[in-house]
Amino acid sequence: MRIFVEKLHFVGYHGVYEEERRDGRRFRVDLAVEVAQPEGASSDELDHTVDYRGLAEVVLSVGEGESYKLIERMGDEILTRLFDRFPAVHSADLTIRKYATGVPGAPECVGIEIQRTR
Repeated sequence: MRIFVEKLHFVGYHGVYEEERRDGRRFRVDLAVEVAQPEGASSDELDHTVDYRGLAEVVLSVGEGESYKLIERMGDEILTRLFDRFPAVHSADLTIRKYATGVPGAPECVGIEIQRTR
């Protein structure tokens, strides 16, 4: 079963440049996790599945918490904490988009995609 949280927005203080770490930038995260058919599919109990709220809490605790120079490092930390908190997660796909980057050509956003399997 695939469980996902899409278009999770936050302001984070990540980047190589001082102004990014001082002023912050908008980020958007899409996260999808694979789990075995959770017991919650038949029991209808939240405790028997991976909770969307918990997934969002992991992303926000990292994204709004510490400051990283590289979003690659932030993504690695999100997935490490996710696998620690949710043993039922077998794999995860994470996309992080960073807006207002100052990159030449003025792209709407830049970002990374990470896939990890336990």
